[in-house]
Amino acid sequence: MELNPIITVNGLHFSYHKNTVLDGIDFSLHRGEVVSLLGPNGCGKSTLIRSILKLIHAKKGEILINGKMINDYSHREIARHIAYIPQYHNVPFNYTVLEMVMMGRVSKLGFFASPSKHDREIAYEALTKIGIDNLHSRPFGQLSGGQKQMVLIARALTQEVNTFIMDEPVSGLDYGNQIRLLELILELGSHGYTFLKTTHYPDHALLVSSRVVVMNKGKIIADGKPNEVITSEMINKVYGIGADLVSHDNRTYCFPVFNKGVL
Repeated sequence: MELNPIITVNGLHFSYHKNTVLDGIDFSLHRGEVVSLLGPNGCGKSTLIRSILKLIHAKKGEILINGKMINDYSHREIARHIAYIPQYHNVPFNYTVLEMVMMGRVSKLGFFASPSKHDREIAYEALTKIGIDNLHSRPFGQLSGGQKQMVLIARALTQEVNTFIMDEPVSGLDYGNQIRLLELILELGSHGYTFLKTTHYPDHALLVSSRVVVMNKGKIIADGKPNEVITSEMINKVYGIGADLVSHDNRTYCFPVFNKGVL
């Protein structure tokens, strides 16, 4: 693993009005990691992501990308280092899948430049790598939620970067598409891609992460290997519920413990 991190966050503070959301965050992301940001609603996960993408501006602390202060980057320049993959969404125009994927080339092109044959080839290669090249002519708006998420990952690949940020990528997906998406993240991670993703699900973090960072009330309360960080005690502290951790076939799974007789 590289000594120099891709992303460095030092002493980051952020507040909405007088409500503190990030309270002294120190964080780093190194090449080749698959890092899950785990925590309850309102703990600051999405705010940290938005700060790293320069979508909001913290008043205290610093963020560096490849050792350079984030304020020295334009949004186009950030897109040459990091690809943001949002939750799947609908678009106002009925773009085809190929057109959606080619939008990932924007950071490589001038404002008024048209995509070249080379850009189209890169888009097709991304679709093939994800395994959805058969959808290239389909209208994006007619795809399932899982298919849309795969298209957005293919779009990120066309940016020709190795670092992906995902905010709750499985939100709104059915169980099958959740697992297929996690398998894809695991596969890309095994080929050297770097991921920072937020999640509500401890079991998902256990399945695909090389590292888990737990946030609660605006602070990072744990950071380390998944099996060491995700414990029954941590689940109870963060979510206020009981949970059992069970190992099977070299994997660890998290199961909630239901409180009998609560009614």
